[in-house]
Amino acid sequence: MHNRNFIGLTILCFLCFFLAVPSHGQYREYYIYGKIVDSENKPLEEVELDFRDILSSRRYKIQTDEKGEYKLVGVPHGIYNVAISKDGYRTQNLEWDFSATQDRMQKIEMQTIVMVSEEKIQQIERAKQAQEEFNEAREKIGQGDFDGAIEILKKMIMDNPDDANAHYLLGISYQRKKQFPEAIVEFEKTAKMSPSFSGVYHQLGLIYQEQQEWIKALEFYAKAIELEPKSVESFYNRGLILFEQNRVEESLVEFEKALEIKPEDPEFLEMAGRCYIHRADFKKAIEYLEKAKLNSSDQTKIEFLDDLVSKLREQIKK
Repeated sequence: MHNRNFIGLTILCFLCFFLAVPSHGQYREYYIYGKIVDSENKPLEEVELDFRDILSSRRYKIQTDEKGEYKLVGVPHGIYNVAISKDGYRTQNLEWDFSATQDRMQKIEMQTIVMVSEEKIQQIERAKQAQEEFNEAREKIGQGDFDGAIEILKKMIMDNPDDANAHYLLGISYQRKKQFPEAIVEFEKTAKMSPSFSGVYHQLGLIYQEQQEWIKALEFYAKAIELEPKSVESFYNRGLILFEQNRVEESLVEFEKALEIKPEDPEFLEMAGRCYIHRADFKKAIEYLEKAKLNSSDQTKIEFLDDLVSKLREQIKK
């Protein structure tokens, strides 16, 4: 009797011990923590993280604190779908793999999550669309379809009146159509929005030069050079205007400045040579004109320069 009671008590103790030990899948194996920020790296609070175990459908929900931090202690092993959401932000769905079983709790720091607001996403999408429209308008200008470009650019400006690039291309389109008053309006708007952009002043210089408003043209080219000291075409065009006004010494200065930037340009060399002809410095003129001839690919121009050099050589002999 005594032995039977002892054996029964032993079996009962064994069973109690066995039942007290949890199965391996019941261990709380992971301590997960991390941080959530916005696109400007600022912490986001009250972001909800909804964990769902793919196999068991076990779920956990937590939120970030005022520092954008979250933690979840005692997560069983498994593979989890995690939905990360906050009002006004694009929801993210991730899969986190904690399928490896652990003998003791593992502390895991997750990679920082960046959430982008719906407003920011819309801005990005609008910018992408604007870039596509801008590229299309530029392509149409290259094809000579200025009306097509104008139609696109007007729509862009209607959507975003402060788009300096659209105003600039619209000015180019009007300029190519010889609609100078409209072009000037668009270029002036561009200059107001982007006052450090030298190209718009060069374009205004071109318009006034074509209309023979020399003083304004010279002023705008000078502004372009002030903003971009290597604005070689502005130097050259200033030189042409001054040459036309018989201000040869001043024009030579402009051509030589252009040649400092592009020393092999045949047009710059030719005009510098012409200036030396006016100074009756024929040897120097020949030097520039020979270089212009050497660097030119225009056969008609080469023949003209060759003839001009021959005449200058004859002049020197006299």
